[in-house]
Amino acid sequence: MSFLPAVPSYPLPHLPADAFPDWSLDPRRTALLIHDMQNYYLRPFAPAASPLADLLANAAALRETCVEANIPVLYSVQPGGQDPDERGLLTDRWGNGPGPDPADTDLPPVLIPNPSDRVIIKSRYSAFHNTNLDEALTHLDCDQLLICGVYAHIGVLATVLDAFMRDIQPFVIGDAIADLSAHHHAMALNYVASCCGRVVSTSQVKGALGTRTVPTS
Repeated sequence: MSFLPAVPSYPLPHLPADAFPDWSLDPRRTALLIHDMQNYYLRPFAPAASPLADLLANAAALRETCVEANIPVLYSVQPGGQDPDERGLLTDRWGNGPGPDPADTDLPPVLIPNPSDRVIIKSRYSAFHNTNLDEALTHLDCDQLLICGVYAHIGVLATVLDAFMRDIQPFVIGDAIADLSAHHHAMALNYVASCCGRVVSTSQVKGALGTRTVPTS
């Protein structure tokens, strides 16, 4: 059983001004996290409409930009068919979560991980909670994290807060995330921009990173 509601189509909100204008993306310090973009979490959105169409197009463009710039790409995913005891309080709020069928756990074709990408298995809102994401970023010498995916005011926001408290600069790509409503989407962006991260657009990221590559050796 799932408690995920159908999401009405909505236009992407305007990006707010942020409190960290002196943070600049540095491809030598940056990694991209594609957060929870599994079919199960995308199913509530209307296909071929905003925000899903924008989310998929922009997330794919971000990944392509990062691959071309030799910037590490990581994915967070939730396992399918979790025991309710393993899910803990998530079951109380959201039901059983993704089932074991690949129709739930797979990502859309435009975002299938490459062999060199890292997949982080998570079981709570934050992609840092009881995972090796922090260790992976340390190993990659990355203290900046680009974040796209779903849902903005739940897992994305929890991950941003966790990154900030670990002295990792989070950059949320405001037009490459989506949420259960336009209100929640805008609320998450405003919260991040006000106290714990930068909110940027896909075009801003492409402009900052698109022509700046990191040597592979």
